[in-house]
Amino acid sequence: MSVEEKGTEMPLTSMASAEKSPRELRQRQDEKKYSRTTIVVDPDLYKQFKAFAASTGTTVTALLNGAMRNILGK
Repeated sequence: MSVEEKGTEMPLTSMASAEKSPRELRQRQDEKKYSRTTIVVDPDLYKQFKAFAASTGTTVTALLNGAMRNILGK
């Protein structure tokens, strides 16, 4: 290990965000807008749904949100 030169330390505020991946930061932002919930689904159905989401370049969450909006007419 080497000793860092004085003045090269990363400020604490930068360290916190530097340790987070872009995905983690985006999830934190999304948590402010959305509610998390748990649903119980058939494992085989979920596996197929997840594969479908991946094949269309989207996420399970995006598909579920879209389906709920369609059902509610929003």
